[in-house]
Amino acid sequence: EGNGTTMRRKTYRDDDFVWEVDQTLLADAEEEATLGQVLDARGLPRKGMKKLFEEKLVLVNDQRSNPHTIVHEGDEIRLQMAKEKIDHKPEEMDLNVLYEDDDILILDKPAGLTVNSHNQTSLANGVAYYFDVNKIKRKVRFLNRLDRDTSGCIVIAKSGLAQSYYQQQIEHNVFEKWYRATTEGLVEQDEQTLELPMKKSVDGIHYMVLKPKAAESEGKMTRTAYNVVLRDEQANTTDVDVQLLTGRTHQIRVAFSHIGHPLVGDELYGGKATGEPFKLRAVKVAFTHMRTGERIEVSC
Repeated sequence: EGNGTTMRRKTYRDDDFVWEVDQTLLADAEEEATLGQVLDARGLPRKGMKKLFEEKLVLVNDQRSNPHTIVHEGDEIRLQMAKEKIDHKPEEMDLNVLYEDDDILILDKPAGLTVNSHNQTSLANGVAYYFDVNKIKRKVRFLNRLDRDTSGCIVIAKSGLAQSYYQQQIEHNVFEKWYRATTEGLVEQDEQTLELPMKKSVDGIHYMVLKPKAAESEGKMTRTAYNVVLRDEQANTTDVDVQLLTGRTHQIRVAFSHIGHPLVGDELYGGKATGEPFKLRAVKVAFTHMRTGERIEVSC
């Protein structure tokens, strides 16, 4: 499709992403730029945009466009999110919604529920039901993963574009993920960033920290920042706030076990049995809103 396309899309949708081209988006050009340059200046990921272009869902002044379309100040850009089939079996579930906009849904996941498991009811089924009831015709895309026994903030993207956009923020630590954990023993340093190479163990269940030589070829470097909130000398435990700077499975649990302070109740990584799930909760996420550029913080 070239610049001369005249087909207009007759139906607008509530979640169309619409904005007007202004001088700040013209990427150093005085009067005009390509649509691709403007989308780059807006921070929209090329991977997510590629699919929208393929499905002819990118409009300039109501006309189908491609990355080479020339745009001028005052032109209207409209991105339409593709309708999809919900990809999990909807099952009614009592969801605790913390935040929602046109692009993401943030829930408070209870402990004891898996995020997405075959052959058993998981949070994905509850989200599919919520999407179905609210006529959100999209796949279920989790932006972060929580273990079965970890509770708290979990983020679901409502479109491929939103997934790509916020994934980009996660990779650059613009999308922040904070946790509260309780460890065994009294953690000595008030704050620290643990940089540890990890890989999956041969048993396929747990993860391990590698020795420096093996790390070069086999491991994936992880970064886990923490600060001590409370040292409880009587219980011999420490509450810590943790920021995940990378996103490896079991990362927090492995990191604290490695420094000799496994999470309370985390038997898989050396903690004493308590008869209860290990103490870990996703307490906050913070991100830059895809449409407004506003900084959003959601806590639970």
